[in-house]
Amino acid sequence: MLKSIRQLHVQFYLAIIATLGVFLIVNAIFWNLMNESRRDSWGITAAARLAQGLLPPASASAADQQRSLDDLHARLDIDMGLYDASGKLIGRAGELMPLSARKVSQSGWAVSRGGPLWILSLKDGRRLVVRPPHFGGSRPGAHAIAVPLSIVLAFALGAYPIARRLTRRLARLQSGVETFGTGDLNARVAIEGSDEVAALARSFNTSAERISQLVKSHKMLLANCSHELRTPLARIRLGLERLPADADPQLAAELTRNIAELDSLIGEMLLASRLDTLNTLEHVEEVDLLALAAEEAAHFDRQVEGEPVILSGDPALLRRLLRNLLENARQHAGGATRIEVRAEGDARARLIVEDHGEGIAEAERARVFEPFYRSERAHASVRGFGLGLALVRQIARAHGGDVDYSALPQSGSRFTVRLARNPRASR
Repeated sequence: MLKSIRQLHVQFYLAIIATLGVFLIVNAIFWNLMNESRRDSWGITAAARLAQGLLPPASASAADQQRSLDDLHARLDIDMGLYDASGKLIGRAGELMPLSARKVSQSGWAVSRGGPLWILSLKDGRRLVVRPPHFGGSRPGAHAIAVPLSIVLAFALGAYPIARRLTRRLARLQSGVETFGTGDLNARVAIEGSDEVAALARSFNTSAERISQLVKSHKMLLANCSHELRTPLARIRLGLERLPADADPQLAAELTRNIAELDSLIGEMLLASRLDTLNTLEHVEEVDLLALAAEEAAHFDRQVEGEPVILSGDPALLRRLLRNLLENARQHAGGATRIEVRAEGDARARLIVEDHGEGIAEAERARVFEPFYRSERAHASVRGFGLGLALVRQIARAHGGDVDYSALPQSGSRFTVRLARNPRASR
């Protein structure tokens, strides 16, 4: 219920109904004041004089006055009551309910539970209370309640579609923004009408198009630069192979290692760029994640525990994901201490890689999967480019999953990768 009230169209709708309610209350007060101002109008005065002539004098017996009331009721078909100067009921005809002395002391139009009344002040001090027949009935006040209630109900039924229509476009705009925020750079919203909401939708589409173009340009520049670096790198490698036989072997080894690192960096940048532009996996086949993990762990002299889990995925990318996690554990902690593969229901697979290293400082955990991010300690002691864990996250997301980091109770790190067993179904 609270969630529904927080929605804009419900708030707008309730505001309309509340405004109508205030209008009806103010109108009723105004109408009552107008009636009060007409107490001594000519019509009421004339009616009082006619009643004075038709009724017996105040000195007549109560029975005579009652007979006169019954006769007038039969002829005019109106409910009426006659009160003496002190407000005591003398007699009544019809279904008019008795009134209090305070109510009878008024003159002119009055409001009661049975509807509007005419209170006529006679010259001898008596009061004749008259109610027209169309305000009577078995349920006093039904007409007085039904009219404003009908107005509110009709207005409520007519206002809701209008309020919902105005806010439905905002809901569609919100949905488009959320879709864009999830990474779908092609998400746009429909422009409906020419009001402020349409202007907002147009601004969003324009901004989204500019952001999309900037991101595409950035990815294209990164891919082109990485690709073009391969040519001078090949020339350097060729020149290194042609060094004289008497060249410094340590220098040659250092150059060879630096070239290999640069080649590896270019490869990771190209892969990261390709994953950024990947909407669906290019190569999909059935993969036994446990067997794949065991093969990769064997290169690091580690064992894998768990159960066979079959999923649809790209074997090369999944190997790269496993290799990066195991290499990260070797560089920072001397190697993984636990590798586990399990199924999570029928839809997901879970891969856990743990180590007993120093772990990651709490302040750095939010950035550990960012490209090129490395802690100060890693800069000093560990070789690498800061792309390994970023690629793990990209590959996991390409397979309909994700990766998260948690610290072990004593010391060490745990990386948990969850993958969709059918990535196409999870998109």
